[in-house]
Amino acid sequence: MNRRQLLKSAAAAGVLGLLGSPSPTRAADGDALLGFVGDLLTDRDRPDDAYAPVRDLLAAPDVLFGNLEGPYSDHPQSVPSAGLALVPPAHNLDVFSRVGFDVLSLANNHILDGGRDAMLETRRRLNEQGVATCGAGGSLAEARAPAVLEAGGLKVAFLAYASVFPKGYEARGSLAGLAPLRAHNFYQDLIDDAYTPGADPRVSTVPDKADHDNLVADIAAAKEQADLVVASFHWGDHFKAHHLTDHELRTARLCIDEGVDIVVGHHQHVLRGMEWYRGRPVFYGLGHFVFDVRVDKWPPEVVAAMPLLDDSADTYAVAPRKGWPLMPLHPEARMTVLGFVRLAGGKPAEFGFVPCRLNPEGAVRAVDPETPEGRQVVDYVEHGCVSQNLNGRVDTSSYVDLAAHRGVRILPAEEGV
Repeated sequence: MNRRQLLKSAAAAGVLGLLGSPSPTRAADGDALLGFVGDLLTDRDRPDDAYAPVRDLLAAPDVLFGNLEGPYSDHPQSVPSAGLALVPPAHNLDVFSRVGFDVLSLANNHILDGGRDAMLETRRRLNEQGVATCGAGGSLAEARAPAVLEAGGLKVAFLAYASVFPKGYEARGSLAGLAPLRAHNFYQDLIDDAYTPGADPRVSTVPDKADHDNLVADIAAAKEQADLVVASFHWGDHFKAHHLTDHELRTARLCIDEGVDIVVGHHQHVLRGMEWYRGRPVFYGLGHFVFDVRVDKWPPEVVAAMPLLDDSADTYAVAPRKGWPLMPLHPEARMTVLGFVRLAGGKPAEFGFVPCRLNPEGAVRAVDPETPEGRQVVDYVEHGCVSQNLNGRVDTSSYVDLAAHRGVRILPAEEGV
C-alpha cells in the first residue's frame, strides 16, 4: 500500500466511525464507504486547483470511483468518427491518483477522441499510478473485464459500459476500444389514434442483444470473482433535464435482477434522480464533477458559429456561456455531488450524496444542504426522483457526516420495493 492509500485508509476509518461503524479506527469486515462521482475532465496548467476545496472529502471513501471523460495525451491522433475532441495535455492525468481516485471508468463517448494509442497509454499510466480502470482496453475481452478492488475485507468488482458514443469507438475482438451497451431507437407517433406529421415522436428502445448478453455474462463472471458488484454506464439524453430513458431504467433494474449491488450512471451533465430497487442503490446520473471544456482549443470557425449565451438561455446543448470560460453548459450543470454508499456486513446499508457546486474557475466545492446553494442541489435531485416516479426520496431530517461535510440520505419512497 502506498502513502496515498494509507492516508485514505486512515481518513476513511475516521469517517466510518461517524457513520456508525463498530470501530472508530478500523472498519470491520464487510463495512466500508464507497464514493462515486460522475464525469471527470481536467484541462489546465495547475490541475490540482480544481480539486483543492474537496481534497478532504475525496479522501473519505475507502474506494473512490469516477468516469474519466477522454484520453490524456500530448500526441493525439484523431479517429474518423470523432467530433469535437476532448484530449487534455498529458500532465493533467497525474492529478487523479494525487487526489484519491482508486478506479476510473473509461467507457464514454470521448475516450477514443485522441486515437486508440492515446486511450491505451492513458490506461497504462493510470494503472502504473495505482488507479484501476474498467470499460475500455486493447480488446473486447479487456474492455469487458472488471476492475476488482478491496474495501472493508470485501472484494468489489467494477464493470463499466458506454451506451452513448460515436460509431467505431467500441472494442471488437482484438481491436481496442470501449465496452458497448447499445440499444436501438424506435419512434412512435405521440398519439396512438391520430396522424401527427412532424410532431415530436415517442422514443422507445430495443436492446442490442449481443451487448446485453455480454452484460449478463459479465455480471455472472464478476460475481464469481468478488463479493460485491458495481455496474457503471455512460448513458442518457443530455439535451433534457431529469428525463430518464427506458434504456436507463430497464438496464439498471436488469443489472440488479442479475445480481449487481450498485448501479452508477453518468454522461447527462445535469444530475438525475436516485432510487432503491430491491434493496440496492441506483444513481441514475451523477453529472460531472470537474469538467474543463476548453472552448479556446476548438477550431475558430466552430466557435464563431456558436452564440455566446447568458444564463437566461434555456438550452442544454454545449455552447459558450458568459462568465464561465470552462463550463459551456446550462447553469444546472454547475451543480454536482459526491455520491456515497455505506456497506454494512457486505451489503449496501445507506446511500446518498454530499451536494457540491462548481465555480467559474471550474473548481468543485462541497456546499452545506442547509444553505441556499446546497438546498438547490438537494431540491434538484429530489425533483429528479419525484418527476421520474423513482423509489427514492431525499431525507433532510438528519445528515451524514463525511470529512466534516454534511451529506443527505436517499430513503425508499415505498418500503419493500
